Amino acid sequence: MNDLLTTILVGGATGVLLGTAGAKAWAAARARLMWPKGANFLRFHLSAGLVIAAEVLASVAALSLPSLGLSCFVLALVYATFVVGATTLRGQECGCFGVEGMRVGPVHIWGCAATSAILGFLAATNYGATASRPARLAVALITGLVIVLAFQLWKAWSKRREERAAEQHDRLFVVLSSSCTACSALKTLENREISDTEAAGTIHWVDENSESAASIREAGVEISGFPAVVSLSSADPASALVRSGLQECREVLQSWRQSHLVLQP
Repeated sequence: MNDLLTTILVGGATGVLLGTAGAKAWAAARARLMWPKGANFLRFHLSAGLVIAAEVLASVAALSLPSLGLSCFVLALVYATFVVGATTLRGQECGCFGVEGMRVGPVHIWGCAATSAILGFLAATNYGATASRPARLAVALITGLVIVLAFQLWKAWSKRREERAAEQHDRLFVVLSSSCTACSALKTLENREISDTEAAGTIHWVDENSESAASIREAGVEISGFPAVVSLSSADPASALVRSGLQECREVLQSWRQSHLVLQP
């Protein structure tokens, strides 16, 4: 019974790693990966590619090692590093699933800490235990699929909520950074430049250091990545919605043009 419980826990913890790695890779492939800038592990900045590779390698090790104790030990180390990363990023946007709207909080930190502690205890008490690799793999795949499904449902709910809120907005700012290659690509693809306006004056293309961008930040709106599109209401700028990433910006622009463009006679 103890080996069965440990097998389930190892498979579940591995499935979480596979789910988060897959979500980040999928978001990156569609140019929608939201990854924290600056230090995200003590004073260091770990790239998304490095984290994805580490999650995949740790998952392969946990599923292939014959010893349950060693599998638990590998996973305990990974989740302990997550605690360090989550503590470093506390209060900031979370890149775990590569999407906007998630922030690092106590659930991230204490959840990873509890998981690491449990796995560490199991590593010490199940050092010589073994378990069927297919059983670990099955649990991991089921857990990963559940995470992916929950992730998709959360995205769909967030999109519907934002669409309802955006109906009250009358301005869209496209915020670009001079040091951002994706920003240059967006300008080229959309054939636009800084200070351009379109869609009957409802869309404004601005630089990150412009007065318009500064006023958006002063209203309490956080822009964490570029290029970014910020839709807001002139009457209540604090209710702004922010989306970042090349593909995401293009989709928002297309939707905004369709709903706000006033045809000239």
